[in-house]
Amino acid sequence: MYARREEPTKPAWSNDQLDSASPPEIEVPHFDDSLGAWVLSRYSDVLAAFRSSSLFPIGPNSNADSEPPDERSQLKMREETREALSPAQLRSWRESMAPSVHSLADSLPTDEPVDLVTKYARPSCLALAATVTGIDPRDAERLDRIAEPISAFAAEPYDQVLRSRAKAAKVELQSCFHREPEFLRHSGFVALAHTMPRLLANAWFALLQHPQEWGMLHQEPGLTEQAIEELLRYAGLPRILFRKASEDIVLGGSHIRKGDRIVLRIIAANRDPERFSNPDQVDLTRGGTGQLTLGAGPHSCIGASLIRMTAVMISRPLLERFVRVNLSEPVEWQGGSGFRYPASLVVSLERDLV
Repeated sequence: MYARREEPTKPAWSNDQLDSASPPEIEVPHFDDSLGAWVLSRYSDVLAAFRSSSLFPIGPNSNADSEPPDERSQLKMREETREALSPAQLRSWRESMAPSVHSLADSLPTDEPVDLVTKYARPSCLALAATVTGIDPRDAERLDRIAEPISAFAAEPYDQVLRSRAKAAKVELQSCFHREPEFLRHSGFVALAHTMPRLLANAWFALLQHPQEWGMLHQEPGLTEQAIEELLRYAGLPRILFRKASEDIVLGGSHIRKGDRIVLRIIAANRDPERFSNPDQVDLTRGGTGQLTLGAGPHSCIGASLIRMTAVMISRPLLERFVRVNLSEPVEWQGGSGFRYPASLVVSLERDLV
């Protein structure tokens, strides 16, 4: 038998991050007394957990979100969001945003270093956030500042001060959005304005560490969509996610009881050599990667199609225009146990000599 803890400690897998010098350790499922939770890191186990209808999402606090969400309302919300994120709607947003994104890429200097996060990723994502959620673009900067504590808490979900600030910010932000469905309100704004630039920073950092892959995409920008899947695997943002068992279940040969908490080590699963050959290398030709950054099964990321569209739409103009991109300053990493990301990417850009 194992002991239960009412207040789990914060996980400390230092290798489960993009800037780690060593790959994450893949372990068999086990109960961690200090965390008060089962820990899953193998790809097959994490995938099974995502697909299981007996596990539901929770936060890191064992006393919060103790009951499964109402299944009927969840299904209704997901269906409404799928309709709102139809291929036709995504295409419309992409076409309306393309001129401004391309213009922003054209404005990036090649005669001096430039921060791709503040000068390109953030303004592009903020403009898209305003478009998707239907707010007045003139309000975007103000709402962006209000939303910052929500994103900070997502990056470090064990910080109770951040939790309190995020709760207050969410209440204030909710009153500013009135669009249907729910995803296209404040949560969609936070995802696009804050989470998306950080995901892009991770992906671009990975490409900067693999310049031959950047060169390949510059020569063949049509591969960008395929490349984004590999970058989501290698450089995805979430480090850990949490689940709780609504009934007894067996996962990876372990008997998990009703009420048990589960920690999913996403980065470790995405680097499992049993699933991916040479998992610690970016391989843009890797087909059908099956990355778990966006989840899988009944609780997969509801905005996955929008995330993919945005990543391609904003990354491709960079890849088309610049044959080489080199870091000009060391990267400062921010975030915590939820996710980590470069605070900035100050680079020198080089165009083709044509």
